[in-house]
Amino acid sequence: MRYIWIGSLMCLMATGWLSCKKMMDVESTRAVTEENMWKTKNDAWAGSFAAYSLLRAALANENAYWAYGEMRGGDFTVTKRGDLQALRSSELTSNYPAMDTWRDWRRFYAVIAQCNLALSKLPEIPALDNRYPRSEMKLDQAQVRFVRAFTYFYIVRIWGDVPLITAPFKGEFTASTREDWNKVLDFAMEEAIAAAKDLPWKFDGTNPEQTGTYRGQGVTHWQSILATRGAAYDLIAHIAAWKKDYTNALKYINLITDNKARNSYEYVTDNNMIVAPSGTSGSTFRGRTNWNIFQLDFNIDHAEISTTGQLEYWTLRYPDVPKAEAEIYVTKDSILNIYSNASDVRSSIFFTDMTSVQPMFYKLRMLDGAVRNPTLRLFNAAIVVFRFEEMTLLRAECYVRLKNYAAGRTELNLLRVRRYVDEVPATATEAELLDYILEERRRELIGEGWRWYDLISFGKVPAYSKLSAADVQNGAAYWPLSKNTLSLNPQLTQYSYWK
Repeated sequence: MRYIWIGSLMCLMATGWLSCKKMMDVESTRAVTEENMWKTKNDAWAGSFAAYSLLRAALANENAYWAYGEMRGGDFTVTKRGDLQALRSSELTSNYPAMDTWRDWRRFYAVIAQCNLALSKLPEIPALDNRYPRSEMKLDQAQVRFVRAFTYFYIVRIWGDVPLITAPFKGEFTASTREDWNKVLDFAMEEAIAAAKDLPWKFDGTNPEQTGTYRGQGVTHWQSILATRGAAYDLIAHIAAWKKDYTNALKYINLITDNKARNSYEYVTDNNMIVAPSGTSGSTFRGRTNWNIFQLDFNIDHAEISTTGQLEYWTLRYPDVPKAEAEIYVTKDSILNIYSNASDVRSSIFFTDMTSVQPMFYKLRMLDGAVRNPTLRLFNAAIVVFRFEEMTLLRAECYVRLKNYAAGRTELNLLRVRRYVDEVPATATEAELLDYILEERRRELIGEGWRWYDLISFGKVPAYSKLSAADVQNGAAYWPLSKNTLSLNPQLTQYSYWK
């Protein structure tokens, strides 16, 4: 894996960012000349895996994954940092360096540029290197398509209407306007469907899409960290649900559950395994488990740990890290409100030091004793994008939206009972069931980057923020564009709320 990431960076410097440097405004140096790239099997590996590494970098930079998906939801209280307080209050035009980073979508378009380039170059390699068969090329293409589809889905949830760029740049970048987000998601849906056809359920060598050992590693090595058919179907379901197409969302979720014997997805086998106290293997955020459908890895075994880029950088304090105070925490009153059922096991698993004024969020706490240092702690929690419990809650929502209330209750209760929470009453109305599902998502997925998107999807932003319904209508739920992005592309416009 280390060789692959090094190769990915070489490929990135040689091609991915250079091809769109006018748009990305990134200074770069060629590590490999472009005319010598995309010729061999190793080039194909590096070029396709560069898409994963760029996506991980985009989501980890300044804790962006949680800045976008979690902090505006209001569950976390900020201690001192002005930028995080502005983020929590949706004051997104504030003048902070981190806010400038969060407003700027260029790092996501670097992912898209690499995907566009790889998809244009990969088909040429089998004729140049007979060690790289077309079957393997199709598999690599499918993974890149998945990453591109996911990236578009992700930035639509952040910025709404975004430019749709599907081909590599030739010469100077031509400015693009924002496309309607429905059109962008239609493209992402088509890409994810095309990817699913050429992806295996597992990288175990038993599927026609992937035979033998993949890149020298067995199935456990690749579990959850590469796009699979299940991950593609889950992505399709989320895209459909965001478009309010719950029939298609349910269809693709059912394709996953109907093939459980082939994908081996399951619920967390033990509630305590949601987060292992030592941060060791077997816990959700250490990753590569049957309950994680897709994740972006920060694996200590591959020297991928870091001092930033994970939520722990904001939530932990002494004795876990050399800080007297965490940047963010969940108040005791909020914990008691969120986990109102005293038997709910998650409150005691996700939080510690409840006697303190500032309880510590322990759900994500991947710290290895091997890297303990009195002045520095390194984190290796994965960014868990899709997991089985979240998919179950989406399935429950789909059933309720489609008026199948009994099936929706059944799905919801599957998770509630596992967490020792009472079943929802059979007399619950549609509105009540949706409220139950939203609150269950809050309890189960807190700190996992879903809360703000859930509030948008359920139409609850005004109820949990200072934004009014009129503000949301004028684009306040989305992020403003950075000044740098606007200055580089005069065709882009800001939502009226942020003008």
